[in-house]
Amino acid sequence: MPDDVVERVAVDLAAADWQGKAAVHTCGSKDSAALTALAQRGALTGTLHPAYPFASVETAINGLPGAAFAIEADEPRLLAWLVELVRALDGHVLNIPPGQKALYHAALVIASNYAVTLYAVAEALLLDIGAERTAADAALNALVAGTVDNLRAQGLPAALTGPLTRADVTTIGAHLRALTPYPPVAEVYQALARLTYPVLRARGLNVEAIEALLRGYHAGEHS
Repeated sequence: MPDDVVERVAVDLAAADWQGKAAVHTCGSKDSAALTALAQRGALTGTLHPAYPFASVETAINGLPGAAFAIEADEPRLLAWLVELVRALDGHVLNIPPGQKALYHAALVIASNYAVTLYAVAEALLLDIGAERTAADAALNALVAGTVDNLRAQGLPAALTGPLTRADVTTIGAHLRALTPYPPVAEVYQALARLTYPVLRARGLNVEAIEALLRGYHAGEHS
């Protein structure tokens, strides 16, 4: 259901008496302004969004305890109630400044939704070279799970592995040549490499050789 439904539902509910009551929505991208119709009727308004992927009811029930929850509320009483609710779930509170809900949600989409997209791209490449889907998924699942474990145990920047951390331009160049039949994937590969530069610099690595390779590849492809 589109996030814009929140405003329409708020308008539909505005006929009731909201004095002394609170209205909270759990939409990821909308802030409490979506409940303006209820605030005008006296409601305390805010937002509470679980930073968790709801692939199924069962996984949500098991995974929500201990998850992070984004909270946005101007009124101290409502803020305290929402924090208490998160604490009851052993959760972590993410306080979202006014006007920043969409940026917060974009960050979650990049980390979660697009992780699935990248997995699908990687799986397609493996299937294209003749791998069986079961074997391909076993390899990718182990990699993704190991990466998550590394992030939990070591955090950034130490969790990063692979040729970028070695400034291995020979391997990176081989990847780019192999991706020539897949232009959109090659473009994403280069963009992700450049987005990784801050992590590499945080590890004290020089990215000049990598950038020179990427610039040369791009010039060669589009000259």
